[in-house]
Order: sequence, then structure tokens, then C-alpha cells
Amino acid sequence: MTTYAYTANIATPAASANIATDKVRIATSNAAIQYTTSFPNVALTGNLTCATNSTTVTGVGTLFLTELGIGYWIGNTTGNSAGIVKSIANNTSLTLTANSSVAIANTTARYSPYGVPYTVANANSQVIPANTVENSIIVGQGNIVSYLSLAGANSIFSITELGMPHSNTGTSGVNPVGIIPSGVPNY
Repeated sequence: MTTYAYTANIATPAASANIATDKVRIATSNAAIQYTTSFPNVALTGNLTCATNSTTVTGVGTLFLTELGIGYWIGNTTGNSAGIVKSIANNTSLTLTANSSVAIANTTARYSPYGVPYTVANANSQVIPANTVENSIIVGQGNIVSYLSLAGANSIFSITELGMPHSNTGTSGVNPVGIIPSGVPNY
């Protein structure tokens, strides 16, 4: 088990690194925090270009055939949605189900294999009171935990990964052996 100490800020949400296990324990100290488990924030190889008046996404140095699949979400590095992958022609060209919702101009991008942005508002979210330990929070391997202090001050808390990490340590964001977070479509 690996434990990470974090400081939750009262003004700005922050996020953990990708989680290497399916469950975590969160222990608060002097103040309550609100956490949200988010869908994977996985970097695509290469750079993308897409426009809001087109369904076409082109890449330079990309590996669309290896990294993406039909139904995958792609977007910019802040979680703004380009769209959902409809078809993949080759490693440098794909088609979205609708015109891109955001323009991306020859820069890095992110993807989620679950067809939803990694910053979705309706992800698993909960308030953990001060001086409380919440065990067995399901996050799904490869996902991240966003957090914010709910007190009048910053608060220190810890995230402990429970169980053994998967051989895929979270860098791809794909849950191995068909483990899908609850409420997430299985494409």
C-alpha cells in the first residue's frame, strides 16, 4: 500500500496523480474535504488539430489505432470536450460523432476510454468530515482524485492506495480485466 499526503486548498481544487489500484482510503485531519473521483486524464501521443465546424481530427505523431477506440472521449488538457470517436481511419486521422466542441490547434490532448470527459461533474463525489477515515472508496485504477478544502483554512489529508497495483500502473487509464467504475458505460 502506498500513501500520499496532500494539502487541500480552500480556493483552488487540485488533483492526485493517477491511482494504481481500484480502491483508496482517504483520511482527513483538521478540516473536511470534498473529493471527486474523476475519469482518466490520459495523455495522447503526439499533437491534435480539430475545429468546431468539423468532425475530423488530424494528428501529427499520433497513435490513434493503438491508443483510441470507438466511443472514446478526447479533449484538451483542461478537460474541455472535443468529442466522442466515431471511427478511426489510421494513426493520424479519425472522425468524431459530431463537430468538435472545442478547437485544438496542433497541441497535446487527453482521452478517456469510457466516453466521458475526465472532469465530469456527476462523477463519484463526497464530503469527508474532519478527523475521519473513509475506507474502500472505489476510484478505478488509472483514475484521479480531485479535492478541495471545505474549511476556512487549507487542510492536510492522505490518500492510501488499497490492494496491489495492477501491472498497468495507471499510466494508460484503462482498467484491466474489465473492471469498470460503477455508472460508466462499457464500450
